Amino acid sequence: MRILYCSQDYSPHDHRFLSALSKTDHQIYWLRLEDRRRNLETRDLPENIHKVTWRVGNERVHWWQYPSLGRKFRNVLKEIQPDLVHAGPLQSVSILPASAGFQPLVSMSWGFDMLQDADRNQFWKWATKYVLKKTDRLFCDCQTVKKKAVVWGFPEEKVSVFPWGVDLSLFKPAAKQKKLGKELIFLSTRSWEPRYGIDVALKGFALAVQENPNLHLIMLSNGSQADWVWSFIRENRLEQNVELRGQINNETLSEIYHSAHVYLTASHVDGSSVALMEALACGTPALVSDIPSNLEWVKDGVEGWVFKDGDASDLACAILRIASQPEMVSTASINARQTAEQKADWKKNFAILLEGYDRAIEGVAK
Repeated sequence: MRILYCSQDYSPHDHRFLSALSKTDHQIYWLRLEDRRRNLETRDLPENIHKVTWRVGNERVHWWQYPSLGRKFRNVLKEIQPDLVHAGPLQSVSILPASAGFQPLVSMSWGFDMLQDADRNQFWKWATKYVLKKTDRLFCDCQTVKKKAVVWGFPEEKVSVFPWGVDLSLFKPAAKQKKLGKELIFLSTRSWEPRYGIDVALKGFALAVQENPNLHLIMLSNGSQADWVWSFIRENRLEQNVELRGQINNETLSEIYHSAHVYLTASHVDGSSVALMEALACGTPALVSDIPSNLEWVKDGVEGWVFKDGDASDLACAILRIASQPEMVSTASINARQTAEQKADWKKNFAILLEGYDRAIEGVAK
């Protein structure tokens, strides 16, 4: 069948879905809402994916443009005549096929769209409710998002839950595990944006360094809080303890996870974080904020450790506790990999997506 896959931009997650879909017998068309020139994904579009050319300019889209975009999107539907549309995030992307009245519509939550954006203001609430009402099947990457959708009135039986998962053959423990010596190395891969609690991560780490100078933090990525991050590191004299590596190629990610003893995320809002799953799959235990979606993956003292969301002092205590009991890292590493094998296998989880497509089509046909 013809599937129109619609996304906000071109991210590693989109590459993951399009790569898997390209290997099916379906004809896959990809519609990209905007291109913010952020180099989220540097790999080429997978083979057998048909890119849709549908608007002039790929810059950031504003709400006042949606009436015009809606007309262009209807023309795309007439030209391609898809059997199914897969779109997300909800408010910015799924609203296009929803307003066109297309069925079957599979809306895919990206986590933040339901957990944060849905409650922004009255307009965003309206957009969320409107899209959910028009959606035939909803894809969620964790139970936390599913529960939120059900609260919004979406039928539970029309929800497919599957973590986006990782390639367990690529993200796996190193042949030779990094020994835990005097220095304890943490890794943060999250974008430097408010929702990911980068400020909390750095503040907690700085407090811990005051007690134990043998701590090291590797930080990837970049973002809108870059000026604050650089200033904080200088002001707190953390240049010897914090290493900034910027954006890296996805092909080298597994090596980065192997270079650290503990993965750190202080996210305030998240679904099932792919980065967290990648770390666990590599046997790198995680220190995570206690938001519900993180707790679906990490139990304190099992796959890693937990601290209070937004509490830098509690994070510092957790870091120092890990440093004082290094033997816990080895045990947590084994548990982390086992959990990834049980729950984060992308090859298995992708089958749930294809089943969701079938159910969406069957539901409309009734």
